[in-house]
Amino acid sequence: MILGTLRNASYYSGFGERVTRAIQYFIDHDPQKLPLGKNSIDGNDIYYEVSEVETAKKDEKLFEAHKNFIDIQMTLSGEEWYGHNFVENLKEEIPYNPDKDAGFYSGDGEYFQIPKGCFVLFMPEDAHNPCVYFENAGRVRKIVVKIRV
Repeated sequence: MILGTLRNASYYSGFGERVTRAIQYFIDHDPQKLPLGKNSIDGNDIYYEVSEVETAKKDEKLFEAHKNFIDIQMTLSGEEWYGHNFVENLKEEIPYNPDKDAGFYSGDGEYFQIPKGCFVLFMPEDAHNPCVYFENAGRVRKIVVKIRV
């Protein structure tokens, strides 16, 4: 898991061309101005979805992890907490589905918020539990970027 900023995009070039292209896209296109919906940056290899979702209590959600895609997530508005743990530390609840590129896990993790203007990058070994609240439920606007490994 990496917590980063768009201002320092050059730091992440070591993660490969696709990660670099995805980050550069959001430097060139203000994330706050992107419309809701799914859009492609490079076919099925790099795409993103802008959505508005309701947050949930951490115990009402499972951690998720992917094998074929890296996730970059950005909270654009609202209050969102993210949970993180490594897949190996969690209990599998719903086996990995290759069609959805997702497996789901129970357990605990560390929870954090990302500052405005920042993103969190989850690698395949990073199980994550986004869209969580601790005090008050709310609606968040966010971007999830999918980058094929």
